[in-house]
Amino acid sequence: MRANRALACALLALCLLLFTGCAGQREAAVPLCALVLEEGEGYTARSYTARTGVGEDAVFHLQAADGYEIVGTDYERCTLEEEGDGGVVLTLHNVRYSTAIAVETRQTGTPVLYHANGGARLDGGDPEEPVAVLTPDTHLRWNTDTGRSLFQRPGYTLTGWNTAPDGSGTAVGLGSRVDPVEGLTLYAQWSAWTPADRFTWEVAGDGAAITGYRGGEDTITVPAELDGLPVRQIRAGAFSGADCRTVILPDTLWEVEDGAFQDCALTTLYLSDNIRTISDYAFQGCGNLATLHLNAVEEPVYSGSYYSTFADKYDRLLSLQDERKLVLFSGSSTRFGYDSARLEEALGGYQVVNMGVFAYTNAAPQMELILDCMGEGDILLHSPEFDAAQRQFCTSGKLDAPFFNLMEANYDMLARLDLRQYGQVFLSLSTYLSSREGMEARGYGRSAADYDEEGNLVDTPSYNRYGDYILYRPNSESEAPVYGLPVEYTVSAYPKEGFLDPLNEMYARFLSRGVRVYFTYAPRNRLAISEASTPEARAELDAYLREHLMVPVISSLEDSLWSGVYLYGTDNHLSTEGVALRTEQIIRDLQAQWAREEGDS
Repeated sequence: MRANRALACALLALCLLLFTGCAGQREAAVPLCALVLEEGEGYTARSYTARTGVGEDAVFHLQAADGYEIVGTDYERCTLEEEGDGGVVLTLHNVRYSTAIAVETRQTGTPVLYHANGGARLDGGDPEEPVAVLTPDTHLRWNTDTGRSLFQRPGYTLTGWNTAPDGSGTAVGLGSRVDPVEGLTLYAQWSAWTPADRFTWEVAGDGAAITGYRGGEDTITVPAELDGLPVRQIRAGAFSGADCRTVILPDTLWEVEDGAFQDCALTTLYLSDNIRTISDYAFQGCGNLATLHLNAVEEPVYSGSYYSTFADKYDRLLSLQDERKLVLFSGSSTRFGYDSARLEEALGGYQVVNMGVFAYTNAAPQMELILDCMGEGDILLHSPEFDAAQRQFCTSGKLDAPFFNLMEANYDMLARLDLRQYGQVFLSLSTYLSSREGMEARGYGRSAADYDEEGNLVDTPSYNRYGDYILYRPNSESEAPVYGLPVEYTVSAYPKEGFLDPLNEMYARFLSRGVRVYFTYAPRNRLAISEASTPEARAELDAYLREHLMVPVISSLEDSLWSGVYLYGTDNHLSTEGVALRTEQIIRDLQAQWAREEGDS
């Protein structure tokens, strides 16, 4: 604070000097006052300086940081008013003199208690007393602290949190989400480092590189340091053939070379999101590796973007695990494509979850996560986007970087996936982590509902509790396609073996749980289709899908081709009016399908 005060005073002196010079050119009867805001924690200002005449008001535009609110200043005569963009207008009334002003902020949220559980508090406090950390109430479930600034325990690695000291309660990763409970206490979970004499290593730059391992532990906790040097690398072949089941890697680690864990019996891996280089070749022959626990060390960069809505939507899905529900899924055409409240009202007895986020990443792992929360009597309404058919029809088990973008707000979702079903896991992770470098670090307190699609703050929520994007979107003035990328609606474009069979395999998994699955078409600009997609070809494709998909196709392909007037900004995002029209259409299609099913029974 002293540094801020000194800086503010220096700026004030400079302003006074400049203003005095300017005042000499004005009438002597109009003295000016220079005002400077001190930079402080929890807020930013559009401008930190202002000048005004004696007796006049001065105005500043402020923005609270995530997890903070602006509560006042040390200036006696001031008012605070909220702006439409979520900001605050600070007005200093009847300014009589030049001065520096301190803005007062306070943290907001719910206190979560963190217990060192054998570790030491970094603030020097009693380790038997938990540390209270305010958690923003931004999401349905709470993101946890990453712990690096809370506790330490020499010779141990922090692997996560648990609601019970002995780890028998609910486990949650560092930075991942936990159910909100008043008075929640989370206990640090520590893993003792495997003894240093089990490793061979060498000095590499300013750190240590592990070159070999000669132990027989079931769980290997790689030390964060060896002989005082941070462990930075694991070299090729270092753990080759090790008969271990769990490996815990330290957050000091930067690189895992190809072949490092070749032919291990490994089933579970703990990793931090500050690693720089890692690929699937590091785990060649590890056919039992099923579970990845990714702990957050770095601040999220996609928080507040549409990617982060996946975790929010998943929170709602988890909250409804024991309720009868209708889940809507595909890519962005789904998040822009439904009025879920209207669906819930018309269909009765079903709570709706809109899980659509982004079409251009593999749908298979998203559907696996959705499946894990569904059961007997639930409904999945799937509307794959044909312009992203390779990904939407689950044709590949390979992951990609955008999938990890979806996971960033709650890495524990990854731990629910069986990695044995997927390829390019660590290559995609490495690409994702590399792409985050240099991006703006954000806090978990940001919500996508506070921003529009362009990243601008909005004064009304952009997403509702169902997961629909709800900001008003006017109709287009033109029917012309936006992107000029024609979609193919022909049978030859979607061979049964390459497209329909893998999709049917995914559907079969839902059906085996007692989930009813229905197929409908994603909306598309009727002019943004290929020349080969003639009315005859489209009719043939529709009949082909009805014959070969194992679930009912409840809608007509023709009904999914819309005038560009009802689309907004793209060729498959509906305008607000388009959403209303399509929702009524889907309601009719579902009701007609249920009537057919009742007739057949």
